Amino acid sequence: MSEPQTAPNNEPTDIVASPSRPRLVLFSLILLGASLLLALAGAELLVRLIAPQQLIQVRPDIWQPADLVGWANRPGIRTTINTGERTVPLYTDRDGFRVGAAGRTEAATRILLIGDSFFEALQVPYEESFAGLLEQRLAARLRRPVAVHDAAVDGWDPNQYLLQTRTLMERDTFHLVVVGIYLGNDIVGTRQQRFRPKKPAERHALRFPRRLSARELVDAWLYPVNDFLEMHSHLFVLAKNRMPTLRMRLGLTAAYFPPEFRKERASSPEWDVTADICRDLAVAAASHGAAALFILIPVPSQVDEQVFRDYVRGFGIDSSAVDLEQPNRLLGAALSARGVRFFDLLSAFRTAHAEGVRLYGNVDRHLTPVGNDRLEQLVEPLAAQMLGRAAPRSSRH
Repeated sequence: MSEPQTAPNNEPTDIVASPSRPRLVLFSLILLGASLLLALAGAELLVRLIAPQQLIQVRPDIWQPADLVGWANRPGIRTTINTGERTVPLYTDRDGFRVGAAGRTEAATRILLIGDSFFEALQVPYEESFAGLLEQRLAARLRRPVAVHDAAVDGWDPNQYLLQTRTLMERDTFHLVVVGIYLGNDIVGTRQQRFRPKKPAERHALRFPRRLSARELVDAWLYPVNDFLEMHSHLFVLAKNRMPTLRMRLGLTAAYFPPEFRKERASSPEWDVTADICRDLAVAAASHGAAALFILIPVPSQVDEQVFRDYVRGFGIDSSAVDLEQPNRLLGAALSARGVRFFDLLSAFRTAHAEGVRLYGNVDRHLTPVGNDRLEQLVEPLAAQMLGRAAPRSSRH
């Protein structure tokens, strides 16, 4: 039998069994994870109480597949939507055009608005949108009722603006067509005569990566987690809004820097293609007795230098290879050469930003209520001038 072990003073000692190292590490990790979860839960609760954020909701039931233009707003919608800034009531009329809570306005003087999400303005109630404000204020200015039909749809481009304008001008009477050209994604390089019906894009679904690449891992894992947290976590939305550069580097943002601002695109045919589409739209309006006015809407990075610096850092952009006024200058020249009337908002928006006016949202980079108000103030005198004070001819309904 072996003798008991002794201490240095030769007295017997007992051996105490200690936990194995793997068990100790596992226990420590579990304790750390539980502590982090409790801390995050506490922070989430604190943010909800002190600084609640606007969670993002995606509502595919708002849009429907449509012949010719690909997709359109559903008619007769009565719901709410939150794109990231605030909860907004959403109503559409029998044609799928956005209207206010009081419903569709009918008047002898009629304006058609065509554009994408900047004219659709789901970030604000209709009454605070460009369309709603223009309808109210033009009626007061002209001293006669004015109906503004907001036919803008999220995600459309100038090809769809032209196709929809032709369709609506054949069916109804309008006296002015106002077209929004967003310089962030409305410069197109090809013409398209028809769009196949398609469903609106949905949120990313969690899945197994199809291959081992950084982009695929982001699409399969990080983007779905990002989408889920955007819709459920106030803490995540708050943190996300404070880390735009990191999100750009990880690819966890829908934000992108428009290639049209790169100097190498100055000789691209897309300026002429886009201008040709705009000219054809103006001709289609004129053939039915309506004037056309195109509004060039700047991107936030053109107006706010800090936003541009965030893009430079986040996407690793060489600022010397970028010209922030290139789209306005080149598209403006192409439109002028074709006799198309347009109004460029860039200078006025830069002035407003310098005065401290918050034109674009923090979470959703579309126009704020104040931004819609400033847009309306700038366009209203031009619209009134183009409509004139002559009594309009009767409308087809």
